[in-house]
Amino acid sequence: MRSVDHPEELFITGLVVICPHCAARRDWMIICDGNRIDIRCRCAHQWHEPELTRADFEVMTGGNTTGPVYPSLEDAARATGFDGTFTGMYLNEPRTE
Repeated sequence: MRSVDHPEELFITGLVVICPHCAARRDWMIICDGNRIDIRCRCAHQWHEPELTRADFEVMTGGNTTGPVYPSLEDAARATGFDGTFTGMYLNEPRTE
């Protein structure tokens, strides 16, 4: 199982992903477990996204296979703030120019 943070908006089939629990529009944890891709929000809501493939995940990671290793997904979520602690908080504000 691997994950990657995706701080920007995420578009799938041309539509922006919105958390069905809290209505967040960006700042996701993308989780790859074999061929299954899930999206997790800062509010800790997680769902399977059938429109994303493992190839999509590999593009998001840029082929990078290094990074912190956690004993479980819940440990990774806690360490990166996707456990509900930062609900509604966007850590990477987009720049306005």
